[in-house]
Amino acid sequence: MNRGDGDGSDDGQGVDPARVSPTTTVTSLAPAAFVDLAQSFGITLSDGQITRFDDYRALLLNWNQRTNLTAITDPAEVDRRLFLDSIFLLPAIDAALTVMDVSPGRLIDIGSGAGFPGLPIKIMRPDLHITLIEATGKKVAFLDACIAHLGLERITTIHGRAEDLGHDPVFRGQFDIVTARAVASLPALLELGMPFLQSGGRGLFPKGLDIAEELSAATAAAPLLGGRIVVTRALPGGQTTLVAAAKTGPTPDSYPRRAGIPAREPLGHLDRSIHDQSARIARANNRDRTNRPDRPPADRPAAARGTT
Repeated sequence: MNRGDGDGSDDGQGVDPARVSPTTTVTSLAPAAFVDLAQSFGITLSDGQITRFDDYRALLLNWNQRTNLTAITDPAEVDRRLFLDSIFLLPAIDAALTVMDVSPGRLIDIGSGAGFPGLPIKIMRPDLHITLIEATGKKVAFLDACIAHLGLERITTIHGRAEDLGHDPVFRGQFDIVTARAVASLPALLELGMPFLQSGGRGLFPKGLDIAEELSAATAAAPLLGGRIVVTRALPGGQTTLVAAAKTGPTPDSYPRRAGIPAREPLGHLDRSIHDQSARIARANNRDRTNRPDRPPADRPAAARGTT
């Protein structure tokens, strides 16, 4: 497990400075275009935030030439689909922390990958204490390089799986907000995320637009995990739905289940899957009984009727 030191410095693992330079291969990224795009949605960026997003974009695209971090490689799409979609979570985060009367607040981002939504949130809300969980070592190295280069503080990377860390008392029940982007279905996200939250905390999960089936399953799964779906609304831009879940009670010790099971057997589908399997078996048995005659047909050869 790799735990960042949280002070924005190099963690001593020998990151090559040439790899973290924002000008290694990508230049002329026109940060003004991102500023205009953000302003079109009513988001104002400080000079320091603009510089950090510009450097972050360059780092992402440079590293992506050697390490598979994202399929989004157009700078404008990085701004729109990665940066802005992360920033759009801020009103929900601010509102949740206000309701909980918590300041500055502790946020954990599950399956951070290349840092979304955790790193853009950190750039916009430097006072938040943020923990990034990522299971792939190369992606953790990228996150560490970004944190060091951008000079971010009070942010930690963890090399591990949410299924394991959710049972660790260092993390279980210790956070106000949990986020996750494009990691798993909603029922699986609830199982992975709810154990990290303290009572009254919020899970914020950006998803696509067609989530009716996932949402139905998540609504059924949430009470099993000490949670409840409280908000579902479209984010600005019209391509993302934000699903918010509240931590209403303790999560049973049996959750999250072992690595891979939450995604493979999401809770909201378990009862239906068992029912469907039983129905398939019953239908198969009925077909067998229907197709199996009580006596051999008279037109079959005698040998086929078991006679000699």
